[in-house]
Amino acid sequence: MFSIACPRKLPILLTLSLFAAFATGSSGDDLSVGQIALPSPITREGVPDTIVEASAIQLCGDGELMLVAHDKDASLYLVNRHTGNLVGAPLTSPRFPKTTARGPKWEGMAHDVDGNYYVIGSHSGDTAEERQSRAYLLRFRLTSDVPPQIDDASIVRWNLDTSLVENLRSEGLSPEAVDLRKIEALAVRDHDGRRELMIGLRAPVDRARAFVADITACPDGAELKLAPFFSFAAAPREGLPSELTSMEYVDALGGTLILTASEDENNVFHGNSLYFVPDGEAQTAQLLTTFEVAMKAEGLNVIGVSESDERTTLDLLVSFDNDAHKTKIPSRLQHIELIRTKSGTANNKAR
Repeated sequence: MFSIACPRKLPILLTLSLFAAFATGSSGDDLSVGQIALPSPITREGVPDTIVEASAIQLCGDGELMLVAHDKDASLYLVNRHTGNLVGAPLTSPRFPKTTARGPKWEGMAHDVDGNYYVIGSHSGDTAEERQSRAYLLRFRLTSDVPPQIDDASIVRWNLDTSLVENLRSEGLSPEAVDLRKIEALAVRDHDGRRELMIGLRAPVDRARAFVADITACPDGAELKLAPFFSFAAAPREGLPSELTSMEYVDALGGTLILTASEDENNVFHGNSLYFVPDGEAQTAQLLTTFEVAMKAEGLNVIGVSESDERTTLDLLVSFDNDAHKTKIPSRLQHIELIRTKSGTANNKAR
């Protein structure tokens, strides 16, 4: 059996993948990391693949398959969640951008309860032309085919760069810092009768920050109006900035899970962190754990939630991008169990 399908506890001395920290939420409940599994590679015909760089992941269909964004290709990829094997041909559409040396550089994906998927380019670059080549934000649906395809007629494109720049300037950032902007994460939440899209930035690296836009009734070609969502100082790892790489809004927790990663200019990785930002606490993040110094976590997806009176258990799936085109380290997937236990319960006292 492929190891990511069967999470198991690791020896406490295996420090490269140790998850030992816990935090207390604003409600007084405890968040802690439970069982984890060894990371397992994405494979092509059973052999570890060093082409696909899994910069974002989302479950699709009945959960048998994962949709994977590869930041060097405009096409999306299907991966069997239980075996890690790539399935079928890459998914694309005439309405998707073409793959070029510059972009679109997919970095974030999201999925809503109505079956819509969202994918976003980094919007980054050294020049205005390069940033434009990565300034894509698309919503689309998948067909019911086996394996599914992209429904061409469903594709909607939105624009947000103008509002993003305005928000960064309003923080007092220098023009040089604003030009460093790089989008890395995407999430969706339904809140107060609205559907909101959350956009997380990897750079500027001074803070982990995200913005939010109301997309409840947003036509094709619309300019999104962003507003600040959260902004906090993530603790550095081995002297390097912890840069936001993925996030997922979790209704069951009433807040947002955030991944950060640290990487130096030589593509050497220096560790990842998992944070939680409760609703209403935009300037405060709870550090849940730090983990895995040898790989770069870039994708996060909640693939299962179970609830009882005393606890909520989440099955998180993390994808490690690993910059395979340079490092030759395959993208890998890893399960993490996250547990919220109500303070004062028997289960909490027993830990």
